[in-house]
Amino acid sequence: MPDPYFVQVSTAELEDLGRALAVVDQHAELNHRYRKVLADSQRVLTAPEIRLTQARGLAKRLMVLLKAAGPDFRSRLPEAARTALDAGSAQATALVHDDGPG
Repeated sequence: MPDPYFVQVSTAELEDLGRALAVVDQHAELNHRYRKVLADSQRVLTAPEIRLTQARGLAKRLMVLLKAAGPDFRSRLPEAARTALDAGSAQATALVHDDGPG
């Protein structure tokens, strides 16, 4: 297995993760520190490719942001946003626990 630090991932493959971050951005009430984490994460996704280790870091950030958004965050979302959030969360889980973007 190649070293994940040197494996590149197209950010096009991370669209679900990006959409989930956008849902958090649009609907979550976050303090300024979490807003900075969110903005930094979205900025990283503007590159055409990132390292697999960066993608995994973004996935972990999404998980942290979802916890910060509160336990009832998902249930308060409109259906389309909930679907996007679920897809992004699934991709984040795959990135953290597996070898690729899913």
